[in-house]
Amino acid sequence: MRNSFFQPQRQSKTGIVLLFLYNIGIVIKNLWVLIVLFFVKKEKVESWMIIVAIIAAILILIVSAILQYFHFKYYIDDENEEFVIHEGIINTSVTKIKKKNIQEVNISQPFIHRFFNIYKLEIDTPGSSEKEVKISALTKQNAIDLKKYLLTEIAVEPLEKADDVLVNEEIKQPRSIKISTASILKYGITANYVRSFLAMVSLLIYGFSELSNVLKKVEFEKQLDYDTVEAEFLAFSIPVILGIVLVVILVGIIVNAVRTMIKFFNFKITENNQSFSFEYGLFNTRNSIVNKSKVQVITETQNWIQKKMKISYVKFLQIGKNEEEDEKNVAAVPGINNLEKEKLISTIWKENPVFENALKPNFRLIIVHTFQWIVLPLILVFAIEKELFIKYWFLAVTYIVLTELFILISFRNLRLFYNERFIRLKSGIWDVDNRTFEVEKLQTVKISQYFWQRKTNLGSITFYTSAGRFKMIALNFVKLKKLLNYCIYKIETD
Repeated sequence: MRNSFFQPQRQSKTGIVLLFLYNIGIVIKNLWVLIVLFFVKKEKVESWMIIVAIIAAILILIVSAILQYFHFKYYIDDENEEFVIHEGIINTSVTKIKKKNIQEVNISQPFIHRFFNIYKLEIDTPGSSEKEVKISALTKQNAIDLKKYLLTEIAVEPLEKADDVLVNEEIKQPRSIKISTASILKYGITANYVRSFLAMVSLLIYGFSELSNVLKKVEFEKQLDYDTVEAEFLAFSIPVILGIVLVVILVGIIVNAVRTMIKFFNFKITENNQSFSFEYGLFNTRNSIVNKSKVQVITETQNWIQKKMKISYVKFLQIGKNEEEDEKNVAAVPGINNLEKEKLISTIWKENPVFENALKPNFRLIIVHTFQWIVLPLILVFAIEKELFIKYWFLAVTYIVLTELFILISFRNLRLFYNERFIRLKSGIWDVDNRTFEVEKLQTVKISQYFWQRKTNLGSITFYTSAGRFKMIALNFVKLKKLLNYCIYKIETD
């Protein structure tokens, strides 16, 4: 029998133990310095005093956990269509969230929750970078039922009617897509090269720095000339240095692949009438909901290797979310193949966008970026340290060649596609992003033109959505005006 959330509810009783462990973690996190000093100076303290202090601390934390459990209540206010949370021991608080404002309801099972077979539920509303409400200890059935109640599009009804709706939904078997372990592994191997490499380089630099400090402080019978050791190390041949770089890259790829496998293990997508849910994770199992009607932007990311493997990374930006958010707060699917991606997108937009019209930036953008990223930095280096510039001229040449290559690739990938219903912005160098959004969901559109762009008939356009703004520059200004007028017309009529 399903639980009625129209009456005040408490968390699972096993949540008392979880709250106790949380309290211990908070104490250690905030008072670890005092705890360390206490045990370091324990010779000045009687042993019985230590035992009494530990027992007293444990009793206080247990009582605190019990009081937190009994003072925490949640329920659905049927009359006002609100989700209400009562919490607090001394300073009590009441949180009310309008049901219509609830954007996401995520269910997760962190590692420690698995020992107690309980789940954590998080409720998110637009305009907040953090979760509005967290319920730390729910049974699986209660968490699933509560999620269904909060995310259903129709008004909350009495328990009997709501049960009928849920039963009818369960009769209709939802479609599901499972991302294979092989696909997730492919994505882990082929994604985040730059981040993995920089992380490993940072770790090596830190390691060498700490090692150098230790070597300088150690007293040897024979004085060690650290400068000589450093000079001999830097005198390695080019193949050895390249080998070290290659090892660093390989280790970074392996670490990233393992991290991706742990995070996205057993990734399953389940489609319902009004939403679809993501469930994944090895140690920390997560379950998040994406409401189809609230998706503002779909970003497809793919590099050259992933294109050959026919996999990509897809993000769904909903109202109040943007690409600057932490990746754990953004719904995304890693390693999805082209066929699965088409099915997933069609569940939201009822079609897969096809574009016949496209705008590409003017070649003058290459000149601007060349001056910005090559000419200006080299002039500054030459002005500050002329001898250094002359001595390492080959590094300057390498920098010019690589940077100009990146500029040309970026220019080649920069495109604006549009049709009657959708707009897509394509950009990137190695990881190419395709951001697609519906014209009717735009908040506003702006075009601009600097005075020096009038003769060349160039300008820029900015699209404002509930999930952030997106801009593209150096486009044909006459065509931008036509696109602007059409977008404004669609926004006003819809």
